[in-house]
Amino acid sequence: MIRIGAVPYVNAKPLVRAFETHALSGVEVAFEVPSRLPSMLDAGEAVAVMASSFDALRTPGRWVADEVSISSLGEAESVRLFSKVPFERIETLALDQSSLTSNGLVRVLLAERFGVRPEARPEAPDLEAMLAQYDAALLIGDKGMLADEADLRVLDLGAAWNEWTGLPFVWALWIGRDEPQPEVAEALRHARAWGEAFTLRFSDEVAFAAGWDPDRCRRYLTETMNYRLTPSHREAFRLFGERLVANGLLAHAHEPTFV
Repeated sequence: MIRIGAVPYVNAKPLVRAFETHALSGVEVAFEVPSRLPSMLDAGEAVAVMASSFDALRTPGRWVADEVSISSLGEAESVRLFSKVPFERIETLALDQSSLTSNGLVRVLLAERFGVRPEARPEAPDLEAMLAQYDAALLIGDKGMLADEADLRVLDLGAAWNEWTGLPFVWALWIGRDEPQPEVAEALRHARAWGEAFTLRFSDEVAFAAGWDPDRCRRYLTETMNYRLTPSHREAFRLFGERLVANGLLAHAHEPTFV
């Protein structure tokens, strides 16, 4: 039995549903928040994890299952910055402690698009508590999607990146360590193909479990999220690494092996 790790969010369901329902056998899925998954991989608790693109860039020796990702081609809806002040006046920023990629991206966007480098600290993902102490807060996942934005300025990070670069944004990838495992990568590609083919059949069940409106969930999984990894996705991934280095958020961007 192969063990893999994935995020517990709605956006990952098309990549793991085949394993959850045993439509594809031989793979067990363990669910963890994004920031926990790299350590799970490094501890040998999983052979591959759906981890942040930030981890793939910062850690040498990673391999990535080609043709699969969690990406967006514009609005991400579930990765949003909420601010009490205009973005160019943000001085303090609460980062969602569950995230790595989004925390890097928001700091890149604030620096390069709005000219600010706020003091930023990770916090528990509670918008009210975050904004009680900070000018702005970043939330990801289902909390980022469903947070009350009344009277706040809101920046969708996927849309902001796409407007700035014209490229998709790669939020997460299937990542392994040490020796590449083509058979694992192939199983993950099969699961993506199954998930894309059957999303409309299982989206209502996913919506019910997450407490989402079924129509919104269906649209999110079939239109907002993108699960491919094409040359333009790879270019976006490379550019993200370049901008992280340029803004002092990474010392070096490592190129993983695509399998």
